[in-house]
Amino acid sequence: MRQVEILAPAGSIEGLYGALDMGADAVYVGTRRFGARAFADNPSVEELQEALVYAHLRDKRIYLTVNTLLTDRELEEELYPMIAPLYESGLDACIVQDIGVLDFLHENFPEMDLHASTQMTIFSGDEANLWKPFGITRYVPARELTIEEIREAREQTDLEIEVFVHGALCYCYSGQCMMSETIGGRSGNRGMCAQPCRLVFDSPYGKGHFLNTKDSCTLLDIPELVEAGIDSFKIEGRMKKKEYSAGLAYLYRKYVDVYQQEGKAWFEELRNNRDSELWRDYKKCMELYNRGGFSRSFLFEKDKTNLVYPKKNNHYGLLVGTVTRAGKGMAEFFTCEELHYQDVLEFRDEKGNPCYEYTVKNGVGKNEKVVTNVLKGSRIYRGQKVFRIRNEKLLTEIQGKMIESQKKILLTGEFVGRQGELARLIIRGKETEIMVQGELVQPASNRPVEKDDVRKRLMSLGNTSYEWESLSVDVEPGSFLSLGSLKKLRREGIALWESKASGGKELPVTQMENEPAGFISEEEKSRIPDIMISVSSCLQLESVLAFTENRDDVMIHLKLENFSPEEWKMAVKLAVGRKLSLSVPRILHGESRRRFERDWEEYGDIFRVGENGENTIDAVVVDSHYGILHANRYFPGMIKIAGEHFYQKNERAKKVYRECGIEPSFVRNYGRIPVMASKSCVARTLGKCGRRGKQSDVEKNPIPITTPKGDEFVVENHCRYCYNTIYTKEPVRERGVDRIWLDFTWEGKNEIREVLRAWDLF
Repeated sequence: MRQVEILAPAGSIEGLYGALDMGADAVYVGTRRFGARAFADNPSVEELQEALVYAHLRDKRIYLTVNTLLTDRELEEELYPMIAPLYESGLDACIVQDIGVLDFLHENFPEMDLHASTQMTIFSGDEANLWKPFGITRYVPARELTIEEIREAREQTDLEIEVFVHGALCYCYSGQCMMSETIGGRSGNRGMCAQPCRLVFDSPYGKGHFLNTKDSCTLLDIPELVEAGIDSFKIEGRMKKKEYSAGLAYLYRKYVDVYQQEGKAWFEELRNNRDSELWRDYKKCMELYNRGGFSRSFLFEKDKTNLVYPKKNNHYGLLVGTVTRAGKGMAEFFTCEELHYQDVLEFRDEKGNPCYEYTVKNGVGKNEKVVTNVLKGSRIYRGQKVFRIRNEKLLTEIQGKMIESQKKILLTGEFVGRQGELARLIIRGKETEIMVQGELVQPASNRPVEKDDVRKRLMSLGNTSYEWESLSVDVEPGSFLSLGSLKKLRREGIALWESKASGGKELPVTQMENEPAGFISEEEKSRIPDIMISVSSCLQLESVLAFTENRDDVMIHLKLENFSPEEWKMAVKLAVGRKLSLSVPRILHGESRRRFERDWEEYGDIFRVGENGENTIDAVVVDSHYGILHANRYFPGMIKIAGEHFYQKNERAKKVYRECGIEPSFVRNYGRIPVMASKSCVARTLGKCGRRGKQSDVEKNPIPITTPKGDEFVVENHCRYCYNTIYTKEPVRERGVDRIWLDFTWEGKNEIREVLRAWDLF
């Protein structure tokens, strides 16, 4: 039977212990710095050191989130002193986004496991394998993968695979979002996301929470998840309450065990019976938290419209009744679920807006009538739905189970006190044995120590996680020992046993030298043009070529995500004799990757072989892990330039990319900022999506959307490869850097001329 790990979130120290006690095999948690949830109640380093002992003595694991981008100072001066004491306490792994951080941790803590965060936007096993030389032992693929893609990944790599099975989904591919930073300066890549995707957006086609994804739940899909070869079932939710993490850890552990012990036929029987315990537990998941009901995540959903709930962006709760009668100051409804004392109920209108909320005073059974008073002026009407947004009984049950699950670890002890010898205490437990020695045992000059006195002092373990299963005491009659020394012996013995049994690690003898990488060499600089102009169509390409015909210091960059394959050939013919680069679509996985590879097989030779056998391009811009694989396969030895989503916030990251043959990225001087890339489709949510793989009206005419505060964005649809890019409506214009990058999206000929003139290129 393959061991499947249940991995729960811990946004606080209480949540950490609760999840471990309730069935989680491991928790992921941040400390006060460098985690992707800066506003969670993150534990201190000292609290995590204690938690590591607690976890390891129960055969559990703790993974530290270091999944943000770090500056040079943070990386080279602050990270090591934070990690070192946790490493010594046996930290099981770090979860990492920043390639510079990955390199640093592998260099300084080579024995520690490193997990590639979903923030790295890895789509496949062969992409994950790129980072094995840097210490990666596990990766978390993008949450947008299907279960079929997970199965494919399992065949491509021997790395452990950790998959999100429950909780909130970002609208954007994780790690690719800059909307929060653009709107308010709070970067998700620095752990401070303000969740702008949950806002109400306005568009020409209506108003709503267009980017608000439902929470996912795959409790009913456990057989398929296990059979796909997933090593770790990850639950999202470090900003949620401790009962959420503990309750979900318990339920996922319970049903993985049910499936593995009873088999698929038994599980299928539960799944097909809506009155089964499985479905009752599914409702418990809903009551712990959900948005707009649950989706089955991208793993299993076939229709993208099932993944977004545009009406309400917070806890949806559970439907518990429908209003049958309403009058002045009263409402009557019949229950479809049992109600409990202190439950919180919410009446909602047809748009999902709350009209009235109240707390239940008396419990009511299922299918019973409830008559309640409502405040004057509340809009209550017949047919209105009533939802429970707090199930007090469920929360109380979870809290009770958390207390019940806090089992003591049993120890056996042996105390020996012989005159003329040092007192000694032997402690055994968890396959670990230690011995500590105390003061010299002397003949008593007055009142000798009694055996019961020794036992009493040693038995008192106080508020610890341990209790004596047995404790033998052998004291030579007529001996003297101070009672204070016995307490000290007990404390030292427990501390030594705890340290040895919990499996701490020794730091490397000295911290390794961590000099930041040097600047790019002049020789390398000479290979890269000073000016790069990105174009999104052949019409833009024609304009740029015409306006810069006398410039030999300009490289034109073709963004293939916006070109049809038939246009690739046209673009190459137009640009003969000019410096040319390309980038493959940023988002490629599953069917979209197969579609691109078919396109490349049919048309890609135009880029690889010219009339005289030479390459028709001079560089490749890589903005994804697939982009690296593609460039290495088809353009070995060619200059690779990092795209802007290969983040290089520190010099060490630049060094790593150089080791992979990738030169530092340009900094945008002109262009719209791509703030999101998403698999969910705004056009589909608005009912405006064309056929997959064909250009639709919205692809020709991007959709404008606006936040309540007036922040304007535009959604561009890449229908052939089935993903969206959301841009700022207005382009940025920045000066003051040595190299120039002008990035055109849907500008016309006149706009292009004006931009080139502004940068003295026309």
